[in-house]
Amino acid sequence: MCLCRFVFSCYLCHRIMKRLKGCIFGTLVALAVFAIIYVYVHPVITPADELPVYHVSKHLDDTLRVALIGDSWVMFHYTLGRDSVLQYLLQSKVPIPVKVRSRGKGGANSKEVYYYMFSSETIESEQEPDYCTQPLLEEHPNYCIISAGINDVGQGRGADFYCQNYQNILHLLLCNKIRPVVLELPTVTIDNRIEVHVEDFFNENRSFAVSRIKKRLGFWVTAQLTGADMYHVDECRTALRRMLDETGLIDSVVYIGIKEWNPEGYKDRRGIYLNDGTHLNLAGYDVLDSCFAEAIRKDYAKRLR
Repeated sequence: MCLCRFVFSCYLCHRIMKRLKGCIFGTLVALAVFAIIYVYVHPVITPADELPVYHVSKHLDDTLRVALIGDSWVMFHYTLGRDSVLQYLLQSKVPIPVKVRSRGKGGANSKEVYYYMFSSETIESEQEPDYCTQPLLEEHPNYCIISAGINDVGQGRGADFYCQNYQNILHLLLCNKIRPVVLELPTVTIDNRIEVHVEDFFNENRSFAVSRIKKRLGFWVTAQLTGADMYHVDECRTALRRMLDETGLIDSVVYIGIKEWNPEGYKDRRGIYLNDGTHLNLAGYDVLDSCFAEAIRKDYAKRLR
């Protein structure tokens, strides 16, 4: 009888130890997976750490300087020669010389736009142009127009990510007494659907197709982790305005609402968008630059009183 109990006890201990080892192994695997996700995903969904503010010297001449920084909307503003157009429009509205400069990067989200304001954080290489906007800020513009947020929505980064980075951008500008011009998020077409075209994997488009799927899959995963909507700007648009109101920053910026220049979004009957529904054409920049010029004129006149 004692022998039977002993054998049963040994058997029971063996089963318990086996299950315990299985639990420990499962826990270790779960921890390893969590660690991998944290290492690779956490930096993607975390807003930028606010960097020490650098200070720039104020220019001594009477020139009204305007800088534009941000994403592809600013990149195209530069490449399409719109700086000179905005400069001309604004020059006709103010009694002093005007200088306009812009620099932006297609696909940049608000975190990248913020880091591009620092030479120390901007990637410089022979393969990739320098997107750093610190040289523009070192000219101490009177106004800095910011275009950021479309890619935050398209990449599923979420409203908290967007607002914190935007607040960092504003802090750096305001510490240098540069008046920010906040462009409310426009209504655009955002299409990051994961589409697989089998034929692309058997021709010269193979590497591009693979890269596109990886990128869009990454955006989808990010959106699941942040709970963000990848296709509508309403959440980020509303959150930014709320942040500006609650922090009192709304009184320190020139705020250009979407209805001031583009009430119908990408369906605008004036034909101001390219076929992608995301980027402006020349007619669109005519509308937007006219709005910029008038908004700055009003603010400039008000601050002279």
